[in-house]
Amino acid sequence: MGYFDEVTPGENFERQKRFTPYTAMYNVTGQPAVTCRSTGPERAAIGVMVAGPMGAEGLLISLSAQVEAARPWKDRHPALW
Repeated sequence: MGYFDEVTPGENFERQKRFTPYTAMYNVTGQPAVTCRSTGPERAAIGVMVAGPMGAEGLLISLSAQVEAARPWKDRHPALW
């Protein structure tokens, strides 16, 4: 049995919030969500989380690709790395 198998739905949600505090609500509701990572002016890693309505995975993937194209981050890292 898994970590969430033998608990109430409320306890399941509380446990999810401990591990993924910013995505727990989307995990429970089934809404698609994505985090778009970028770097700020001082090369510090920053990002934004975007959620959409049910069935909008394609829209979120498209939006993520546009954010990455506008603010490429793949080869950028904070100065302390």
